[in-house]
Amino acid sequence: MNINSDLVRNLRAEKRWSQEQLGDACGLNLRTIQRLENTGKASLDSIEALASVFEVDVKELELSIENNHITPIEAVKVCFAKYANFSGTAPRSEYWWFFLFLLVITAVATIVNATAFQIVAVIAMVPFISAGTRRLNDTGQSGWWQLLLLVPFGQVVVFYLLAQEGQRSTD
Repeated sequence: MNINSDLVRNLRAEKRWSQEQLGDACGLNLRTIQRLENTGKASLDSIEALASVFEVDVKELELSIENNHITPIEAVKVCFAKYANFSGTAPRSEYWWFFLFLLVITAVATIVNATAFQIVAVIAMVPFISAGTRRLNDTGQSGWWQLLLLVPFGQVVVFYLLAQEGQRSTD
């Protein structure tokens, strides 16, 4: 099942607990807590344990369709905030809003100056690869598929994989 990992992180921070302390409190090991905070995937037993420790309803922790919608500005913020996070997942809307943002910014930078384009490209490279890796993780694929972007016509395969429906919930 998918849970709102941001909510779990926030509830844990409110109690000022480390991941290890949360694991001890709910009877889960540290690795499980790390996985569910990074990927948002948890078993029903784990969700019930978390809900009882945080004294919330199980439904609050589950990732609903409403929680999955993201505005374009939020998508850009999330992708830059998670610029070095190659684990976890990214919903389709988050990735494509970020892709559109980078496309517009690089187009404007190209019009302004070639040096401006190079600066934007260097700044955006790691967040773009990171977002692509998280998006591919969501579709059940490896982030290494992005290497096909370097091959002629490999972009078609990569964009096809990126456009697939995620394993979480509807994007």
